[in-house]
Amino acid sequence: MVKSGYMIWQVKRTRDQVFESMHTLNWDQIHVMKADQQTPSSLRPLSELPLVIIVGLTGVGKTTTLELLSKSRATITLLPNRRKITDEVIIACLQQEDGKVPHLVTDRVARFEYTARYRANYRGGMAYALSRLAIDPKLVIASLIFDGLRGLDEITQAIEYFPQARFVVLDAPDPVRLNRLLQRDDAFDTTTIHFSTDDTSLMSALFDIPEIETVFKRDQINQIAQVARTDQLSTDEVVKKVSIIVKERHNYDSKLARAHLTDTLPPSRVLIIDTSIQPAHQVATQLGDWLEIEV
Repeated sequence: MVKSGYMIWQVKRTRDQVFESMHTLNWDQIHVMKADQQTPSSLRPLSELPLVIIVGLTGVGKTTTLELLSKSRATITLLPNRRKITDEVIIACLQQEDGKVPHLVTDRVARFEYTARYRANYRGGMAYALSRLAIDPKLVIASLIFDGLRGLDEITQAIEYFPQARFVVLDAPDPVRLNRLLQRDDAFDTTTIHFSTDDTSLMSALFDIPEIETVFKRDQINQIAQVARTDQLSTDEVVKKVSIIVKERHNYDSKLARAHLTDTLPPSRVLIIDTSIQPAHQVATQLGDWLEIEV
């Protein structure tokens, strides 16, 4: 499933377990600014703070990198992550607009639909949602980090909304991201979309995924099926996780986002790391050096 020479990271803990072990602000420490309300004087909008924004799709190694970074002698402060803001701001907002009581949505493909709709309604999508948040600056210890943004639209608006922000782009080829997704045991990586799960129809189930061939080449799809059989992975698990990679890629163009950052901002504000060609601890060290944090 992964080309020879790519660095494969071992994922031992779920994202939630990792974030629980770090200095992460709780949601009750976050103030959502309303258009018709004044922000309390003790708080500052995130747009006025020097954020470090992690940019990257599922499986590029964001959680592992932040975990290793947090184990350094220096301390970082994490904002509630993309998942939490999606739950509390984006999905809740759209559900209320639909006249529904806000409720949790766990299907990842359905969540992509919500974030795409929010992005169409509010310029910048997640970047806009982030710009509506404020915190007590006394809670921040060292670098204030947000994980994370994706795609050209979010990045374009984030540059406007957060003039002091620095951006860290973590990237990896799609086959590597899929491999990592299949390795990790995260209940979040699910979708309720129904696929045929007959073991004899693995290839046909893969090709039934809408637009899969715009993301994976035919020989890569064949390799996915071969590795799935060798590793005794269920057809259901493989097809659902491939669908997540495909849907995410269609929603967010990481190449255009990366190019826009490097074309728009100076090197002091943008760090690009390919996590497929070096081990996790080296990625964390590189990031720590760039942030002037000893790792």
